[in-house]
Amino acid sequence: MVFRVRAVLVEEDRKAWRLASAKREKLARSGYGLFLGLWLVMKLLGMFLAGCGAVILYGTGAEDPGVIKGVLQAIIALYLIGGGGWLLLTLPRPPKRPEKLPDRDFPPSGMPDTPVRAVFFGDGCFVLWEGLRDVRLGYSSIRAYWEDEGRFYLFFEDRPPLVLPKRGLAGGTAEDFRDFLEQEFGWPVERIK
Repeated sequence: MVFRVRAVLVEEDRKAWRLASAKREKLARSGYGLFLGLWLVMKLLGMFLAGCGAVILYGTGAEDPGVIKGVLQAIIALYLIGGGGWLLLTLPRPPKRPEKLPDRDFPPSGMPDTPVRAVFFGDGCFVLWEGLRDVRLGYSSIRAYWEDEGRFYLFFEDRPPLVLPKRGLAGGTAEDFRDFLEQEFGWPVERIK
């Protein structure tokens, strides 16, 4: 099956792209916050365990609990100190804040209507036209793909994303194209609102 997309990106597509891009950036920031929070919790847990071990070790010598109970408390205290120290010393530095995504304003809002031309083949590749030249890429170069009510968004590892308006789709319906993409990639298209 072959799908062709030929359309002109209009201001409505640019607004939809900016909304999708903002959502993508928000997801990146939320993941950073969760990771930073977990890192901080693990550091605090290490300090807590080491502190508890030190208090138990100090308390073991303050009274005469008996040899067996005293040795057992000392072993537990040393394990707590060792575990807390291990957590403090083995965790890496705090994670870096993700950089701002470079493709936020794609396509640039100042550009006049931008044409989009692409052909998707069932043999593992597709062709894009950038100006007068064509670029042949494999589906493995696509990192993620989203869909909203009027467009598909393809995100690449090393190139700007591609906005494909559904109104320019030929060779089948939008549902057929979604099924085609899901079959090529093996995971479902992420739908956004």
